[in-house]
Amino acid sequence: MENSYEETIDKRRVHLRPDTLRDPAPASLHLLPCEVPVNRPTPVGRFFTPAIRMGRDGLEASFRGRSLRGEEVVVPPGFVGYVVTEEKAEVLMGKQDDHERQEQELLEPPEALERDCDRFMGATASFSSFTVWGLESIPGPDAKLRGALSWPSLAAAIHAQVPED
Repeated sequence: MENSYEETIDKRRVHLRPDTLRDPAPASLHLLPCEVPVNRPTPVGRFFTPAIRMGRDGLEASFRGRSLRGEEVVVPPGFVGYVVTEEKAEVLMGKQDDHERQEQELLEPPEALERDCDRFMGATASFSSFTVWGLESIPGPDAKLRGALSWPSLAAAIHAQVPED
């Protein structure tokens, strides 16, 4: 390595396992207008099991006594959404010690893409739509989410072949 910046980049290589993208189970997703200051598995279903009603202006539900208004958002055509989680090293390596792992790599060398990665991700579910919720009102067209979902069609338009006259 030439400098510490390159060392930092080297330690952030992530590999998304392609075999997990083949047939992940479909999921029902809800984007809630709140922040949870914890980054670990939690029994969300215990706290949010939506009784969704169709109101005059769209979907309605409540969360801990607060009124939520929402709408279904469809993933752009030609794309699929995935729920991705980090796979633990013990699961990947079968809790082998270094000597056993080195012997295993001699018999079955890791794929070139996996060799230099220190984090591995896998898809646990897929989705083609999700429900986005707002407090008291439906998130408007200016929401950051709408901007992010408009990029695929914008990129396709920019990179499309221009017909000759």
